Amino acid sequence: MQHRFYLTCSLLIILTACVPATTNPSPLPTLTPVVPVTTRPTVTLLEYATSSPTSEIISPTLEASPTLAVTLISEATITETIPPLPTLAITLTPGPTIPPLPTLNLLPTPAATGLPQPKVGSAAIQFLTPGPLSKLLSPVKVYAYAIPGFGNKGSIFLYGEDGRLMASEVYQLIAAYPWAYFNWTLPFEIQGAGELARLTMSTQDQYGRLTAVNSLHLILLSEGYSIINPPGDLNERCVIEQPRPGLRIAGGMLRVAGEMRPFNSLPLVVELIAWDGNVISSQLVTISPASDGGYLPFQVDLTYSISTGSWVRLVVRQPDDRIAGTMYLYSREVFLNP
Repeated sequence: MQHRFYLTCSLLIILTACVPATTNPSPLPTLTPVVPVTTRPTVTLLEYATSSPTSEIISPTLEASPTLAVTLISEATITETIPPLPTLAITLTPGPTIPPLPTLNLLPTPAATGLPQPKVGSAAIQFLTPGPLSKLLSPVKVYAYAIPGFGNKGSIFLYGEDGRLMASEVYQLIAAYPWAYFNWTLPFEIQGAGELARLTMSTQDQYGRLTAVNSLHLILLSEGYSIINPPGDLNERCVIEQPRPGLRIAGGMLRVAGEMRPFNSLPLVVELIAWDGNVISSQLVTISPASDGGYLPFQVDLTYSISTGSWVRLVVRQPDDRIAGTMYLYSREVFLNP
């Protein structure tokens, strides 16, 4: 094979050397023929196009339809082959139902704003909780209404069964209404398992005279569970019908008449107290609680002796029959002339 290849290459070299250097290649035939005017253009053009080698070169260019056909067939085939996308059916599953928020039962706040005010005829001092004879562990939590005393102040006391003072506080009563709402906490300690006690609240005027006192008995426990009783009757225990408010008294005698819902069977103490604390008249009124706990009438005449007209405080009070001290006190100012 190699021998033949070398032989062929040698012959080509020899033939190339024999060709004259001045020989020029013959020009290629012109693609556009010159047609005589008398010749019909259509016939001559068709014949020339048939015999012309250029038409064979152009012919492949004109045959572009196979490529277009392939493209169209391909699109049709793709259209027929690929099925339409399926429709997705989305099903929403509901989540778990959230339960409503619970209603909060809130304790009353110390502020008086927004709280219902006591009705007319309610006591100047009212214990909302604890109620009478509640059994309590330390501390005693007090919720109450009170008409503020002088300087918008009041006092609270806790007495043991032997009369000793177990706890006390002076509190501020601020309110835009006659009654102020407040709460207080009184801690205590006892020696035995249980003990009777008295919870007392009071207010004073500018001279230090008591204007109102209200109390209730409690049972204090050293262990166990607290049992809080509901409040009792919140109406004022004493209703004075005579003397009427604003009436000026003269002649040395003052008649006091009204109704009372007593705590116990101890007599009422009816007094006239001057601005300096001196008692200028005092009388006892026998009274016993009614079987239905209702009001009982009372009447008493107080004699007095003064040199000049002055305002005095009319006081109706009842002592405690279990623990030494005042259980209840009601007062009103009256003007006395000689």
